[in-house]
Amino acid sequence: MGTLWHEVVGHGLVGTLAGGRITYIEVLGFELWPQPRWTGWQGHYGWCDVDGIADQTGEHLMALAGSLSTWLVALAATIALYASRWRGCRTAVLVCLSLWWIDLFTYTLPTWGIRRSILWGPVYSEPYEAAVQLGMPGPLFQAFVVATSALLAAALAIRLTRRSLG
Repeated sequence: MGTLWHEVVGHGLVGTLAGGRITYIEVLGFELWPQPRWTGWQGHYGWCDVDGIADQTGEHLMALAGSLSTWLVALAATIALYASRWRGCRTAVLVCLSLWWIDLFTYTLPTWGIRRSILWGPVYSEPYEAAVQLGMPGPLFQAFVVATSALLAAALAIRLTRRSLG
């Protein structure tokens, strides 16, 4: 679900808002658009092709939006875990969603020479490159990713520990 969100809401929606048109969506070997079918594993988790974005700023925003969209879901889910008294399935869903910060974190690993999935995956950091092209200093982006990833992980651990103890 995280990969689907990353591709469709992150890249697709933002690319469309930037004036583009979605021409292709693939997630985990399944082509979703323009024709649903199995294409097989292509060596990447997903792909959303958006054509016709008018300027480079829109292109860079679309590139950044994939992982940033999953990070925003993780932030919202973590806040919801603190604000709610839900139990059972609702809590399980929020816990799963609160882990989506991992997308932005792992997509930043290539900036230190580590493959995205540690043993496989690209050595290209899409969100990092986009943020730098939009004017953010690379080390500042890396610091943001590491700090917020650590905070989201710690917040989840604290909430789960307190929930199980209380």
